[in-house]
Amino acid sequence: MKRSSLDTPMMRQFLAIKAKHPDAIVFYRMGDFYEMFLRDAELAAPLLDIALTTRDRGKQNAVPMCGVPVHAADGHIKRLASLGHRVAVCEQVEDPKVAAGRRLLRREVVEVVTPGLVGDPEGIEAARELALVALAPGPATGLAVLDASTGEFRATEVDGGPDGGPLPPALAEELQRVDPREILLPESSDPGLQAQLEVLLPAAALTAVDASSFDPARAPAHPHGLLPGATEPSARAAAALVSYLAANQPFALAHVSRLRRYGLTDAMVLDAATRRHLELFANAEDGSRARTLFDRLDQTTTPLGARRLTRWLAYPLLDPAAIAARQDVVAVLAERDRPRRRLREALRRVRDLERLLAKAARPTATPRDLVGLRASLEALPAVREALNEPDAELFPARQGVAGTAAVEAAERVGWPPALRLPDALPDVAGLLREALVDDPPVVPRGSRGADQTGYVREGYHSELDGLRDGVRKGRERIAGLEARERTRTGVAGLRVRYHPVHGYGIEISKTNLARVPEDYERKQTLANAERFTTAELREVESGVSGANERAAALERELFESVRRATLEHAAAMRGAAEAVAELDASAALAEVARRDGWVRPLVDAGERLEVRAGRHPVVEPILVAAGEGFVPNDAELDPAGTQLLVLTGPNMSGKSTYLRQVALIVLLAQMGSFVPAESAHIGVVDRVFTRVGASDRLARGESTFMVEMRETAAILANVSRRSLVILDEIGRGTSTFDGLSIAWAVAEYLHDMPGLGPRTLFATHYHELTDLARTKARVKNAHFEAREWGEQVIFLRRLVPGGASRSYGIQVARLAGLPESLLDRARELLRNLEGGELDERGRPRIAGEAPAHDDQLGLFARGVPRPDAAPSEVLDELRAVDTDRTTPIEALELLARLRRRLAEEPPR
Repeated sequence: MKRSSLDTPMMRQFLAIKAKHPDAIVFYRMGDFYEMFLRDAELAAPLLDIALTTRDRGKQNAVPMCGVPVHAADGHIKRLASLGHRVAVCEQVEDPKVAAGRRLLRREVVEVVTPGLVGDPEGIEAARELALVALAPGPATGLAVLDASTGEFRATEVDGGPDGGPLPPALAEELQRVDPREILLPESSDPGLQAQLEVLLPAAALTAVDASSFDPARAPAHPHGLLPGATEPSARAAAALVSYLAANQPFALAHVSRLRRYGLTDAMVLDAATRRHLELFANAEDGSRARTLFDRLDQTTTPLGARRLTRWLAYPLLDPAAIAARQDVVAVLAERDRPRRRLREALRRVRDLERLLAKAARPTATPRDLVGLRASLEALPAVREALNEPDAELFPARQGVAGTAAVEAAERVGWPPALRLPDALPDVAGLLREALVDDPPVVPRGSRGADQTGYVREGYHSELDGLRDGVRKGRERIAGLEARERTRTGVAGLRVRYHPVHGYGIEISKTNLARVPEDYERKQTLANAERFTTAELREVESGVSGANERAAALERELFESVRRATLEHAAAMRGAAEAVAELDASAALAEVARRDGWVRPLVDAGERLEVRAGRHPVVEPILVAAGEGFVPNDAELDPAGTQLLVLTGPNMSGKSTYLRQVALIVLLAQMGSFVPAESAHIGVVDRVFTRVGASDRLARGESTFMVEMRETAAILANVSRRSLVILDEIGRGTSTFDGLSIAWAVAEYLHDMPGLGPRTLFATHYHELTDLARTKARVKNAHFEAREWGEQVIFLRRLVPGGASRSYGIQVARLAGLPESLLDRARELLRNLEGGELDERGRPRIAGEAPAHDDQLGLFARGVPRPDAAPSEVLDELRAVDTDRTTPIEALELLARLRRRLAEEPPR
């Protein structure tokens, strides 16, 4: 009977490990490869584009298998995690030489990589947060966020919870802003919650965990800020993250030292639609960061600064004192060019301290990881010197202001950003310098071979130096032996070679085998040569190999000792990383402000929004690079004055650019940046709402108009007096009357909200909306100028008071390259429409032809019966209309009503 391929010591070991990790793909270490078996192999092979084969082909139950080289494993592991899979990394945890005589090495899972716990952060975009989220549903829902690659750990809570109902809007918005890779939920949570999350965040993996992990008292560790006796929802969510980290990557707990609490009311709310419309982090064209606001601002020199700048832009502040504190730092750096340049140059040498620290905490850390950490620590004193040069001290000590509210608010956001180097950090840098060579050799992950040596610096440990000296002397003896044997045999090409498996051997080509002495013992046969050994060579080899193995084992022990000593100061290094991040992000904003002539805005608790000669921060440099100028424009909004500005004007005149420009200037001001304007006064905005552009969601069965209406509904449901609302072309996705009616009603709704409505910019091609200013006190009109020159239209890009009379659509179509014959026909139709000479079928009216009455009423009163056919009651009602007091909507409703009556009554 054939033996089953599953009934072997190795497969029994694999199956036992797999039983402990049934929901993960097991990477089972076998020498220089990670192998996958059975269902794991069948699942992973097509995803990784690698060959699927079988183990023990021909035996009963041949085992499907595939594998990846150890040196390339991290990329494959990240690929599987990004696709929503878990990967259990199973290493050989003993040296093959130590296990000599036993057929099976001991193996253990050393880490589990999940979508939210990526393992090695190498190669991941520096500015991106790798968020793992836990939700603790209840009367109030706890939300905790962990980036294990940096140690960033924060938590908040939101009133209300699913419990069969919809997600609270504030929770949904925050989840979209965090954009997690993985979300932890209690196994007992409502099934409807998972369904809602799948729609809201389709790219996030949802993981159900035991409800007991949400108990802080049972958490395996308690970072500062998480108390064992805590019961609030945010603490329960945080406890779940700590438990999950301990179960999958316990070594990373040392990197998570502090839980930071935050409130959703601490920062401006930016929903997903607003971030998309304003192109803060991804452009609408290809989804990349090119031509985005973040790309415009990102002059950071370190990964730490890039992530901090991302957070500032994603969470603009609401506290004017905190905003002013951040502006103070930017102002100091912007005003002093030489010190700023020195600081930025010093910062440039600091690598990603946070992620290097995360790599150092992993059991597969290499000497190169610690050398990278050392380089960053050694760069910190130069940063401190750049801050504190006697002739150019950037942030002198404050005098007599400690304890004031402004200073306390400032210190909450990290000002002044004095780089406080704990006493231990220079010692850590010194230890790493003393222990490790400048350029250590590449050591494969999990390597335990004796040949992976040479990374501990000579002179660091006397015993290691002695063993290395013994190895050197042995190799010198081997070199001498080679020379003597070459003379003795007369074989000039004789060489003593080393093979990792077979050891040392005297290699002689087959053409010289007749000269081999009788005391040579054959050891290995090659294609063109034979290898031999002798008693003397075995003696020397034994000494060299023994010393080399002992040296390698000692070197690994020393490295582990240095690594553990380094991790004892993880909290101090994270503090230094925080300071570097603040400095670098501030210096980046200062660099942009100084280079491009941006000014410091005044941000206060008032409600006035006034920008003089504002410019679009992204469009302006693009135009300048193309040799064109950017025309600045003012903006003035106030709930008690110009609360709602109706913008009209030609296509391509600059309305959409202006809308985004105002919103982006507000965001820049509240994140603590300077702004592109001559001056700016911003009354704090709690939310920016935008409804800009046309898009659909066909996968959800939603048309462009449905998306527009949903986004508009979300704005109206959540807007407050302190909000800024940006609306562009509301109602364009449906019929003319429907669209105009909706646009008019939305504008009225925003104006008439109780307690004064929000500051609103409303761009439209419905020129009828300019009549709102006649009946609504806080509505004003403005338009972008254009001039005609023959068949050409010249856009002046200048915003002036009053409404526009034309949209110049045909001229814009001409610029786009439409055929001239088509444009001629469009001009003819436009003249007919404007003259009321088009019939209901879209044709020029033919004299004597009776109009049809089965089409939709047009804007130009097509199909209205001739006066001599109208009943007297209709004429009487028309005569009674006061046209000076009738709005366009009322007029349209009147015409529709009269038309229905005419259709029902025969003419006299």
